[in-house]
Amino acid sequence: MPDEIIQELWQIKDSMARECEYDIDMLVDHLQTRQRTADQKVVDLRAMKEASERTVSTKPGL
Repeated sequence: MPDEIIQELWQIKDSMARECEYDIDMLVDHLQTRQRTADQKVVDLRAMKEASERTVSTKPGL
């Protein structure tokens, strides 16, 4: 099962790279545009990680 999922992800990645003529700057622009126009919420876990790291570093004895 996981091999099928990985295979599908690689096919999607290859298709997107081909659409952007294998140009990394064009690919980043394409992905950022899709992200801005999507009706889906983008989850940024960096804030959660930073809060967790602050909590751990403020505990006594650590």
